[in-house]
Amino acid sequence: NITYALTDLTDTDVEEYYRGFANRVLWPICHYRLDLAEYGRKEMAGYFRVNRFFAHRLAPMIQPDDIIWVHDYHLIPLAAELRQMGLKNRIGFFLHIPWPPADILVTMPVHEEIMRGLSHYDLVGFQTDYDLQNFAGYLRREGIGDDLGNGLFDSHGRIFKAGAYPIGIETAAFAEFAERAADNVMVQKTRRSIEGRDMIIGVDRLDYSKGIIQRLEAYERFLTSNPVYQNKVTYLQVTPKSRSEVPEYEHMQKMVAEQAGRVNGAIGTVDWVPIRYVNRSISRTVLAG
Repeated sequence: NITYALTDLTDTDVEEYYRGFANRVLWPICHYRLDLAEYGRKEMAGYFRVNRFFAHRLAPMIQPDDIIWVHDYHLIPLAAELRQMGLKNRIGFFLHIPWPPADILVTMPVHEEIMRGLSHYDLVGFQTDYDLQNFAGYLRREGIGDDLGNGLFDSHGRIFKAGAYPIGIETAAFAEFAERAADNVMVQKTRRSIEGRDMIIGVDRLDYSKGIIQRLEAYERFLTSNPVYQNKVTYLQVTPKSRSEVPEYEHMQKMVAEQAGRVNGAIGTVDWVPIRYVNRSISRTVLAG
């Protein structure tokens, strides 16, 4: 059984912590998009303040033998806040997004505080070896930590482990979805609608890190360079809205829609639409089918 503990955030907290520092500083920095990072003292303070708030809410629920597992960039300082309150529990952290090299990370005014926060975990997990190398490279470059070997690091007076632990989807379960979807009405309608053409499918949250616009441009170039494939393949791009309250995402939504419309207008025919752009979620069953 899983027990959930919920807490409220004020509008100011959401604006400064989530929309501000987490998604307009950490997210673009970790995705190598320095041009999109917008720093503000208020947002930085809000990020650390809300993590402190989470720690104070969480601490009374933690038992001495509990293992704490923290996920993703929104919560990097959480372990440091819990340690400050005297918790000795084992705490692990897993980052679901890339970790940038030192040259990029140091452009963030609070990069030292962020790295200090990671040192308070007992285990820090990254998606790839490259992310892990970037992490270790920062420690060496800034002279704030030593690589002890075997995945162990010494930084800010603590010895902890860091490693690469790639994750993916449950492929067997997804294959079962596909088998069960054979009789789904929407799946059957979609198959009939492409009339024997091949279909390319992209499913991505609306985000500049996904390369959606570049993908549409590549597909257009493929069709114009290989006209024999025109009217023989259709590209379905499913892109649910994401963080629409953040200006960069609202702008991107407009750009993707305009790009799809432009390609369809330039290459499409009365009986063939090159790009089908769906700006909402579709069930896993339908996608698998």
